[in-house]
Parts: sequence; structure tokens; C-alpha cells
Amino acid sequence: MACVAYSVAEATKDCDLLCEPEMAPDLLQLLVESPLNGSACQYRGNISPPLDARWHRGGWTSHFEWPGTEAFLDVFGIAPRARSRWQEEMMPPYAHPHVVADMKRTARDKDWPFINDLGILLLGRGDLRGWLHLYDADLILKLAGEIGIADGIVELRPALRLVMEDRDRFHAALAAERIFWQRASESRVKHYEKYLRPYLVAVRKAEAGKTLTLLEQHEVRMQYAEMYLPLRPLGEAEFAQIVAGAKKATLALIHPSLEKYLPDMSVNYRILLSDKS
Repeated sequence: MACVAYSVAEATKDCDLLCEPEMAPDLLQLLVESPLNGSACQYRGNISPPLDARWHRGGWTSHFEWPGTEAFLDVFGIAPRARSRWQEEMMPPYAHPHVVADMKRTARDKDWPFINDLGILLLGRGDLRGWLHLYDADLILKLAGEIGIADGIVELRPALRLVMEDRDRFHAALAAERIFWQRASESRVKHYEKYLRPYLVAVRKAEAGKTLTLLEQHEVRMQYAEMYLPLRPLGEAEFAQIVAGAKKATLALIHPSLEKYLPDMSVNYRILLSDKS
């Protein structure tokens, strides 16, 4: 919805909502009290973790729907891959374009044009962080010639150093950077999914043949989340494995000399890894 509001997308099929983890009980009650076209809100499928602060602080996401409608809601406590806390940088009622661009660094190809457009938006507003999100090589080269790239930005995104040093290799470095981000995102999702498998089986069995209210569904999910879902599945060791795997997959496709131009991904996972609240 933020992408629509910022005019980088024309429509969206669902809603991603960032919710302060401590406000999870209030949001759950609001969903209970918010039917749509006569349809009560439900957890979507059996795989959704519970809307609870303990799990949301660890990077889990809850998923909801209104059966019989086209309304879908995904709720995050921590903005995936965000370098800054979404609560501290907002353009109410939407997350800041910088945060949204980081969130869009998924394994899905369809998300990447939005990242580039959000980068253009940021630069147009005088926010130099827009350089971190541009993936149109020709546009980067054009803007670099017109306005230059600040040294501080180059430190954050090493691939930009090649804009002046070796433009042919810059194109390759830009492609490598995107592969690196995508493989890391894919690996993180798989890491969480391995814990979801036994949880899904237990929830499916508990709800089989029953018509449950949202609060009843929530009780079931809380019961089995406590059994199967670790509160913080991604620690420093697991993150190091994700980065190493993503780098290995990337280096299999690029010249080894480009490795030093890959970004430091730790800044995008710092909040998730350090948030012990």
C-alpha cells in the first residue's frame, strides 16, 4: 500500500502491516471486531504463526484473510532487512520509502523494480540513501555524472565505486549484488520454514473439521507455537550461514574479483539480530 501511496505501484493484492509487537493483542482484538462484507477475519491457512509479541520480535509474520473476499493481511513486527527501525522513521500512515525499499529485497523478481523506483523517489527528495536502492545501471551512471556520489554512500555500497573505476565491471557487480540479496532472502525464508513444518501439521490436525473463531484459532496457534516455533530462530551463527551460502551461490555465477564489491548485509539484519526486547 505504501508503494501505491508513493506512486511506484498502481495497485496491490494484499496489505502488509507493520505493528509494534507490544500492540499485538490490540490488533488481534481489532481484527476480531472487523468483519468485511459479512465475513469474519481468520488466520490464513494452517501455517500462520500467532499474532504475539514474543514471536514477532523474532521476525515471524502472521497472516490473515476474510474468507470469500479478496482481502489479505500480513502483519510484521520487525521490517525485514530494514537498516533503521520502522517506528523511528515514518511517513504516516506508511513506512518510510527507505524502509519499504529494504523490505522489498526479496527473492521475487517482481519486487525489484519497486526498489529502484523508491530509490529514485528518495533522491528526488534529497535523501542520499536513494543511491542504496538504484538498480538501473544506466540511470546510476547518468545521475553519477550529473550530481556525483557522496563518499559515504560508496562506503555503504561498494559496487558504486566501479562507476568511476570500471563501468563494464560495474554492470556485473550490480547484477551480482542483486543475486546476493535474493539468495540470502530465499535462505532466510527456508530457515524459518523448517520450523513451520511440524507446527503446520499440528495446527491442521487440531482444526480439522472445526469452524473456529479467530480467537479460538489464536489459542490453537499459541499452543503449538510454544511447542514448535523458537522465539528467535535467527541468531548470529545462523545469519553467518545464510550470508556464506548466499555468497557461495553468487560467486558461482560471477568472477571472483567482484566479491569485494558485495554489500555488508549485516547492517540490514542488525535490528533483527540485536533486538532482545
